[in-house]
Amino acid sequence: MTDDVRETLREWISLDDQMRALQTQMRALRDRKTQLGTQVLEFMRGQNLDNFVIEGGVGTIARQQRTVRPPIRRSTLRTQLLLQFSDQPQRVAEALRAIEGIQEGDDMSVGGTTRELLTRRLPRTQRLDLGQ
Repeated sequence: MTDDVRETLREWISLDDQMRALQTQMRALRDRKTQLGTQVLEFMRGQNLDNFVIEGGVGTIARQQRTVRPPIRRSTLRTQLLLQFSDQPQRVAEALRAIEGIQEGDDMSVGGTTRELLTRRLPRTQRLDLGQ
């Protein structure tokens, strides 16, 4: 039984190391793609282009402008509900419970679901070796 656990741990650690190395590579690729994308956007803005049709039927690259709103935070939502319904704090609590999926009687200070995770923390020297 102990040997099985050791072997399982070795394999798990090996996979974790591989994943960390791939994440480092992905981060570098993402940074490079962002740099190149900035250059493409500058060119497209300068030429007043909205679309590139890529030869060979690979697809198109489009330039778009989007307005992205930040997510509504729990504290902001609670504050606004309390301001709007200051005379009905019980209804505000019920609305927040319904939005967050918290059962009656549960602690409202913590929202979300609970999951059990297995994590690995590397010593500081090993983290630097992996490029983190």
